[in-house]
Amino acid sequence: MRRGLVGILLLVGSVAVADDREAHWSWTLIGPFGGEARRLAVDPRDPRRIFVGTCDGRLYLSEDGGEKWRALPEFHYPGLCVSAILVDAEDSRTIYVGGWHVFAENGGGIYRSRDGGRTWALLPGTDGHAVRALAQAPSDPRVLIFGALDGVFRSDDRGESWRRISPVGDPEIRNIESVAIHPRSDQVLYVGTWHLPWKTTDGGRTWVKAGSRATGILDDSEIFSILIDERDPELIWLSACTGVYRSTNGGRSWVRLTAIPSRSRRVLVLARPVGQALVLFAGTTEGLWRTGDGGATWRLITNRRLTVQDIALHPQEPQRILIATEEAGIWISSDGGATFRPSNQGFSSWVISGLLVDRDISGRIYCGVMKGGIEGSLFISEDGGMSWRPSGRVFGSVRMILQSRREGRRLWVLTDMGLFISDDRGDSWRRVPHLPEEIRQLAEARDGKVLALTASGLFRYDEGQGRWERVHSGTDLAAVHVGRTGRIWIGAEGRLLVSTDGGASWMARELPRHLGRVHVVLEHPEDPELLFVGTSWGLYRSRNGGRDWERCAHGLPHADITAIAVRPEEPREMLVADYRTGAVYLSFDRGETWRRIDQAVWRAWIVAFDPHDRDRVFAASTGGGIYAGMRRAQAVGRKQSP
Repeated sequence: MRRGLVGILLLVGSVAVADDREAHWSWTLIGPFGGEARRLAVDPRDPRRIFVGTCDGRLYLSEDGGEKWRALPEFHYPGLCVSAILVDAEDSRTIYVGGWHVFAENGGGIYRSRDGGRTWALLPGTDGHAVRALAQAPSDPRVLIFGALDGVFRSDDRGESWRRISPVGDPEIRNIESVAIHPRSDQVLYVGTWHLPWKTTDGGRTWVKAGSRATGILDDSEIFSILIDERDPELIWLSACTGVYRSTNGGRSWVRLTAIPSRSRRVLVLARPVGQALVLFAGTTEGLWRTGDGGATWRLITNRRLTVQDIALHPQEPQRILIATEEAGIWISSDGGATFRPSNQGFSSWVISGLLVDRDISGRIYCGVMKGGIEGSLFISEDGGMSWRPSGRVFGSVRMILQSRREGRRLWVLTDMGLFISDDRGDSWRRVPHLPEEIRQLAEARDGKVLALTASGLFRYDEGQGRWERVHSGTDLAAVHVGRTGRIWIGAEGRLLVSTDGGASWMARELPRHLGRVHVVLEHPEDPELLFVGTSWGLYRSRNGGRDWERCAHGLPHADITAIAVRPEEPREMLVADYRTGAVYLSFDRGETWRRIDQAVWRAWIVAFDPHDRDRVFAASTGGGIYAGMRRAQAVGRKQSP
């Protein structure tokens, strides 16, 4: 296409002129790779084709056995926690994905693709059901069963229609967490609830309790998974918050296997290699365990700090084992579980909570995440995001990263374990004394001291004295910013506060009531009277130091603006992120006009310019890692004489 365009331009005797405003932006996920992997599924006809789902509505595909991953862009359901992935036993191009909405008690459903994952549709009859489990009958692939918080449902036509097979309003057969169908009869199935297991032998017309304290299962056992032996259907295994259980008589009685240590007995998933009757894998909140003698003894075969949420095996490659973890993505074993390694290239499911591009060193990027992995929650890249390493300090969740304007080697990182300082760009850290109130945001004062904003006050840390001092008291304080002039700005509900003397005195300026909640305040570096506030109802601008306000509306909707960035070397360029839609908008004229530039970016809420490359920006996601956007100039209609 590029050659053809050049040929056309030569024929008409004109030269294309690049215009930044008409530039095309291409986006690439650069990591850090890993994060929470929720569910796995292997194509029954192709062991190299594997799907993984997240708890934020994303679906990834690997076509090389799990070595590399790519997101399926058409599966885009933010807030959907993927609870089940099923590749049709007869047609691998048909895929079912079930889930439940994290922020809605009754939200969820089952989505189906018939073209290998390129397009998806919500199946009628599943909408609004918080789906927790999905199974296909081995004896009749037309039969599908799903379990949800409100009961058990059946389809006899591959999901075209559904009917309830559990009693309406039953106090016990609800909150379904697992489903297993008899290998020879689609009329016999087991369901696991948040309490105990249940069984039907007539397709759901009648149900019986399949386990209780009287038959060997501890009360209040949440049944996470159920396995039925394909050769001996009377042999059943189930996992629960109280451990692993085995029945040899179709669920009439159970034996609790106690060889797994009690602290690891919250078993989230079980898996068995086909044809290996005595081998069983148990994914727990403390690693993956294996038994080779039917459960008499167990051995931990991964890092104990891994929470294993799913296991994927394939009969054609019994030595290859994949596990989905809560904090470290996907891990793979190629030797039957003797060794495991992370394999997350292309897969990123972090909630990025902090993004900082080092202003002095090209290619150096700092990334903080919520619920960090086993190596911590702060990552550093030295090569522009091509590779990442942990900072060396295992924090809790990172909330914010700040670089000193006075000394670039100094960093502050705010975590749920407190505030930390580094004087060597993150190689070593020391903790700041605890501030009793929860810190919401950080800023650097003109004298180089760090400021911490809480809901009820602004505090300054005196490093020499090793203590905090209160600078301001207030209520509903939400955002803090220090401009290049040294003025301190505080955004609060319905008002903006400003101090020109380092916090000794403050002036209040009223904000229009329709602005919504303030997330971020910014004083433009070229003009101290030009202020921006990002709110839950859009981006607003004041041209006179906060006395009058107008909404930035030309190309920018009523967005939920969570981040504002200014290009250091060209302050007329600005970026904002819309949390509501995950969109990224760019302005070339200090906010007069805007245009959306993101493509395939997953739920952006933090944005940053690259101070070392005018054609590069970054967007951080609430569930999909960091994206790098590159500007590519396009030809425009103006002509020049040959």
